[in-house]
Amino acid sequence: MSSTTVVVNAYKFFNKYFDRILSIGGRLPMDLIPENLSNIKPSNDERFTPDIIQAETIAYCVALAINDCKNEPRKPYKTILIDVYLKELSNIDTMQEVGYEHSRYNVLKRQAMNEFAGRFNVYAIKAGVNLIIELSLA
Repeated sequence: MSSTTVVVNAYKFFNKYFDRILSIGGRLPMDLIPENLSNIKPSNDERFTPDIIQAETIAYCVALAINDCKNEPRKPYKTILIDVYLKELSNIDTMQEVGYEHSRYNVLKRQAMNEFAGRFNVYAIKAGVNLIIELSLA
């Protein structure tokens, strides 16, 4: 990973970079679900390359950010993010789970991505990976 900050929106992050980051860090999407949060702390092991440590840290920030998103009946952001990006369910299955039709679901997903991006950036700053990646709001 370069030392230049990559600024991308959250959709592009999940569609283009997320799998690569997980692969480098040796993680699976399901590793980041809230129930597994205590098992995925990033390593500072000297045996690992800086790329691996950075990828682990970014993945950990993703998990923290998703875990912090609202999960209320009218704002099921956490459920949407977990289902679509960690459990890799289809949008149709996720729509049915949260109980909203297509147009309202799309609004909620966009709001979920915005909330996620803001929370991710806070965790990235705390973890020191904000110089690598920053998520823009849609």
